[in-house]
Amino acid sequence: KMKNLEKIIKEAKSSNKYKEGIKEVKSNIKGAKLIIVSTSVNSADKQLLEKSSKEYKVPIYYYGENSIKLGRLFNKPYRISTVALKGVSEEDVSTLLETQ
Repeated sequence: KMKNLEKIIKEAKSSNKYKEGIKEVKSNIKGAKLIIVSTSVNSADKQLLEKSSKEYKVPIYYYGENSIKLGRLFNKPYRISTVALKGVSEEDVSTLLETQ
């Protein structure tokens, strides 16, 4: 499971096709391939993301760790509560979602 997630993140990072943070993600859901939500996202924001992702048919992956750990996955020294990924393959996304 983690291997697949790491692969997807690596892919998005190398193509630099991702948006991080709740505000950025909210305005970039359209056209995203996957949204990763950490446990640090509050329920109001989570509901908003879920509503928009349904609207634009973008899957959400619920990352079972907090924003500190998600930030670490992106090798960032700061917290990342949520990420919208664009430059990732459909195949990798569906494999990841199967494990959820």
